[in-house]
Order: sequence, then structure tokens, then C-alpha cells
Amino acid sequence: MRAVALSAALLSLALLGACSSYNVTYDYDVTASYGRYKTFDYYTSKKGTGGTTGLMDKRVRAAVERELQAKGFTMETKADPDFLVTYYPIVQERKVRTTTHVGMGMGWGFRPFYGRVGVASSQVHKYKEGTIVIEIVDFKSNQMIWQGAAAGALTGLENPEDANEVVSRAVRDILAKFPPK
Repeated sequence: MRAVALSAALLSLALLGACSSYNVTYDYDVTASYGRYKTFDYYTSKKGTGGTTGLMDKRVRAAVERELQAKGFTMETKADPDFLVTYYPIVQERKVRTTTHVGMGMGWGFRPFYGRVGVASSQVHKYKEGTIVIEIVDFKSNQMIWQGAAAGALTGLENPEDANEVVSRAVRDILAKFPPK
């Protein structure tokens, strides 16, 4: 019974660590002229997919739009924009294994009288890890010029209020390095 309680505690710590923080990474084309970019639109709308479909897509899209406009970029839907933005809220199932060891020993210090007994119990726990990926493509060349991601940002979201707050913070953190200086 203690092994199960210990396994549950370890799983809780692993999941708490997974959902309380995320890892932001980014990469970009060092040869691109970022100073000439003033307007943007979404890549999905240029491809004719009709925009977003899910609630998480809507959250990410709204956060991206807010952050880019706060940086001084203007959304351009009628004419050709300077760059296109695409984003992917990705959720994957992950597994974490916890192993609990219980053992006891006895003896006199002499080899024939020494004894030891041990038991190990392993469990595999599943959880969902979510990542937000944002890509920026030059409209004229159709080449990706910037990409950022927040791995683990969508993990452990328990209600819509948490999701709104975490998505906004993650998108802000991702786009903090765009445009590169």
C-alpha cells in the first residue's frame, strides 16, 4: 500500500513539474530583413482552410494576433501582407514510469547468517503534453524565416480560464524574440 502511495506522489510531482513550466525555443533565418516587415496575415487563410476549428486554435490565434499587434504589426487581409503566420497547438500522449523499491535485510555480519529481501513495483502513467508552435513565413519568397515553440505549455490545463492565461503567456514568451534584433 505504501508503494502505491509513493508512486502516486512521484507521479504528482512529475505532472506538476510538467504543467507548471514550459520550455521556449526559437530559430530564425539570419539573412532575412526583419525591418521591412510591417503587415501580417495567417497562412491558413491564404490556403483557404477557413481559419481555426477548435477552441485551443482560437485561443492561440487570438494570443498571436494580440502579441503581434502589440509589437506594432498590422493585420492585412485585403492586400498582400509582408509575412504569414501559422501556428500549431499540438497535444501528444506521453508516458512516465515510476518504480518503487522496498527492501529489508538482517544478519550478524557473517556471510552465512546474512539475508536480504527486496521488492520492486513499476507503473506506467499516461498524461497529455501540449506544445504551441508558431512559424513565420515571408509572403513573397514563401520561405520560413522564424519559428518558435513552447514545449509543455498546454500540459495540465484543467479549465478554460487556466487555458486562456497559459496560452497568452506562452505565446508572449514565444514571440518575445520576434523580430530578431
